[in-house]
Amino acid sequence: MRMTGSMTSFKAQAEIKPFRQINLQIKIYSSLSGILAYHMKDLSKPELIFLKPNKNENGQLHFMEEPTSIPFAVKRLFWLDRITEDVTRGIHAHREELQVLVCLSGRVTALLENLAGEKFSFELDSPSKALFVPSMVWTEFTFGKGAVLLGISDRQFSEEDYIRQREEFDSFQKNFALNSQTIAN
Repeated sequence: MRMTGSMTSFKAQAEIKPFRQINLQIKIYSSLSGILAYHMKDLSKPELIFLKPNKNENGQLHFMEEPTSIPFAVKRLFWLDRITEDVTRGIHAHREELQVLVCLSGRVTALLENLAGEKFSFELDSPSKALFVPSMVWTEFTFGKGAVLLGISDRQFSEEDYIRQREEFDSFQKNFALNSQTIAN
C-alpha cells in the first residue's frame, strides 16, 4: 500500500489543526469576555426600585419583600436621621457591600459614580422609591430638612469594606478603564 504525500506534511497538518482549535477557543473566550464585561458594566449601575404601597383612606403601607423587592439576602439595616439640612453624608464606596436605600421622610439627593465613570443623580423623596447601590459605586447623599434614610445591606458592617478616600476610588476607576480596554481589544 502506497501513502500519498509525505510524513512531514501529514505531521504539519496534525500540528495546524490543534493550533486552529486553540485560536478558535481564544476568539470564543474573547467574545465571552466582552459579553461578560458588557453585562458586568450593567450590574455596576445603580437603579431605582419602585415600591407600590397599599393605600386606603387611613394612609399608606409600604413594604419590601426578599427577593422580589430586594436583590439580595438582608443582613443589616441602618438609618440616618436628624442630619442637618444640606449636609452631605456617605462620601465613600464599598468594595463588596450591596445596599438598597429608602428615604422614609423628607428628601435625600444621591450623587453616585461607578467604576466606568458614569455619574448618576437620584432624588429620594418618597418611601415608594428605593435606590439599589451596587458595590464599587462612589456615593454622596445630601439631606433635606427632616430626612430619614433607611439602609438595607447584604452584609454585616465591616470597616475593611469601605473606600473612604476619593483618590483610592479614582485608582480603582483607572484600573477598571485599563482592564476594560484590554478586554475590548
